[in-house]
Amino acid sequence: MSRALTDAATVPFAHAWSLLEAYVKVCPDEIWEETHGGWPVWQQALHAVTVLDFFTRGDAPPLPAPAPQEVLMLTVQGAETVDKAGLRAYMAAVKARVDAWLAALDDAALSVKDDRLSAALGMEISAVWVLIMLASHTQYHLGSCDAALRDHGLPGVF
Repeated sequence: MSRALTDAATVPFAHAWSLLEAYVKVCPDEIWEETHGGWPVWQQALHAVTVLDFFTRGDAPPLPAPAPQEVLMLTVQGAETVDKAGLRAYMAAVKARVDAWLAALDDAALSVKDDRLSAALGMEISAVWVLIMLASHTQYHLGSCDAALRDHGLPGVF
């Protein structure tokens, strides 16, 4: 089983994940609840984690999350803030699922179509697409969150 490409392609996700963890650690509570980029900071972070579960769950059900589906998927603004402890617990469960998905992946599987995701997203999705999205989608939402820190004169995590 060759994993040279797979291992190299996981590096951007590992970096994005470390930035997300750092962000949750340093974000002051008052900024955590502010809206930036159209959504509360906490909700953008929660959404980024939720999508990781969606991408890597296969046929398993979604992991239990600290907010309703419409809040997780940015359909409605959450009325109740998910605190950092709640997000961290959810992050740990999702990270375990992502790690298991990555561990089962090899270079030969990178081009294999994911039927569930392809049907859900209305286009052909392969494992390499998922691997790229693990990093890029996380970083997209983290960028909005990071802007909230910078708007308050604090250093961002990027």
